[in-house]
Amino acid sequence: MPASIVVIAETGFGELTPESLECVEEAREVADGIGADVHAILPGDEVEALADELAAHGADRVTVIEHQALAQFTADGWLAAVPPLLQEARPILTLAPDSGYTCAWLPRLSVRWRIPMATGCIRVKLTDEGYPEVFRVSHNGRLHERQIWARGTAVMVLLCPGVRGVGPGRADRKADVRVVRPALTPSSFRDRTLRTHPPDPQDVDLGDAERIVSGGLGVGGPEGMAELQQLADELKASLGGTRVVADRGWLAHDRYIGTTGKIVAPKLYLALGVSGAGQHVAGITGSETVIAINTDRTAPLLKMADLGVVGDLHQIVPILIRKLRSHADAELETSPGSTPAALTGEQIG
Repeated sequence: MPASIVVIAETGFGELTPESLECVEEAREVADGIGADVHAILPGDEVEALADELAAHGADRVTVIEHQALAQFTADGWLAAVPPLLQEARPILTLAPDSGYTCAWLPRLSVRWRIPMATGCIRVKLTDEGYPEVFRVSHNGRLHERQIWARGTAVMVLLCPGVRGVGPGRADRKADVRVVRPALTPSSFRDRTLRTHPPDPQDVDLGDAERIVSGGLGVGGPEGMAELQQLADELKASLGGTRVVADRGWLAHDRYIGTTGKIVAPKLYLALGVSGAGQHVAGITGSETVIAINTDRTAPLLKMADLGVVGDLHQIVPILIRKLRSHADAELETSPGSTPAALTGEQIG
């Protein structure tokens, strides 16, 4: 059996987290270089259907741990359910998202098993000589470190969210899927999560946002950014922008996007009045879908966008807001308690 790289995947609100898919793709890249398999372990309750998505992003094998006690995160529960499968897999590397959940249980296992762990990692590899090697950020992002271990050392690696983005999955990729149902004793767990509330798009860190509405110099001023905030609210998106917008005081400084600001990897990046300076574009390369609206047809961002619209944002944005509100009202009338659907071409056409 070939060597194995294990990815411990997480879910949120019934979906795989983007950070988990990033780990799978990172593991796939490393595995391809050494002829190894990627083995994803997915704890939860009624999550077997998500195995296909793990396969599409690079997993060769998926082990689903099903138990009602794992429906909400519990550090003690994961410590009871996951280690037996790790012992069985004997991975050369274990990758997991550098998230609050992971940090609540995996460091304890690292100490228990005396296995080295690296947090805040931005790249993982095995050298030509077979030495595990990682690059990680330290000192609040001011320094990058390179760490390397002796050949044959099993290492646990926590990958920083958003460092590579999530690429398109391949529907033709298939994985061997196994479901295990361990005998757990929930009454012995010292912690449990009662419920998880979705983050407020206005407060969530841009690096974690799934949808972002971004404004550039073309918005014209604070009033233009306020209009973009209304659009973001209707899309349940976070508001961001370029550095020049933040420097002019139209946007909080912790909300500007680029290599000197926030690196983002949302599912949707809607840029309005953003020309696309190099440092800004470098900060959004992990985005799944980029839509750009600009009056300047030569704007660099229009060339890299999945959908580019040459037009006046001050005319387009009010129409989008009106269409979204109308659609939301119609949904409430036909299905009380439902939430507005995502923006689609049919809805705004």
